[in-house]
Amino acid sequence: MSTFAFIVGGILPGIAVVIFIVGMVYRLSVWLKIPQPGRMTLFPASEGTTKAVVAEALFFPSLFRGDRVLWTFAWVFHATLALVALGHIRVITGFVDRVLMAMGMSAEGIATMSGTVGGIAGVILFATGTLLLIRRLTMQRVREISGLPDFFALLLLIAIIFTGDMMRFGAHFELEQTRIWARSLVTFSPQIPQHGMFLTHALLALLLIMYIPFSKILHFGGIFFTQSLIKRR
Repeated sequence: MSTFAFIVGGILPGIAVVIFIVGMVYRLSVWLKIPQPGRMTLFPASEGTTKAVVAEALFFPSLFRGDRVLWTFAWVFHATLALVALGHIRVITGFVDRVLMAMGMSAEGIATMSGTVGGIAGVILFATGTLLLIRRLTMQRVREISGLPDFFALLLLIAIIFTGDMMRFGAHFELEQTRIWARSLVTFSPQIPQHGMFLTHALLALLLIMYIPFSKILHFGGIFFTQSLIKRR
């Protein structure tokens, strides 16, 4: 086993989990300490706060009203990203496979569906991520409000997507090895795949996990706090 593989597949996952948990606890504590302003009537009270917040988190209606082109790219990107995350949970846990097999699907059918859906999702993610990056680089008003962290986060996501696509379309990798590796981490006896593209993909993903609590990527959590403040009744 190479030193690189041992660090990425054996040591870094534990470090990433600890940093992510500590970072999330810190961010939550900061959000909870934010002074609460007096109640304002900025928005009509025709719908409950919870319903409005959930709708904003899932469908981005505010962005839709402001920029429909950006909304299209952003919503497709986030929706596909959620689908890919579900696919990774399927690979690691095997729970989704057991549910589908209980519904009558065969293992071959599940593998075919996973390959087709995963491949399409990977292409869509890479395309929309690249378009969002081009938009940041070419539109002056967007470039002016974009800092180094914005570009770093987007480039890191694109790199993760690209290496994932490479494993699917180029440097083929057996997904079962991912499941074995994930389970071995729980038992503290890591069985690390010796696959260069997988290790690169895992390294980038672990860096993202550690970066999330300290970056704007955490807007997926912060939106529930901000929207509940401005839309409460």
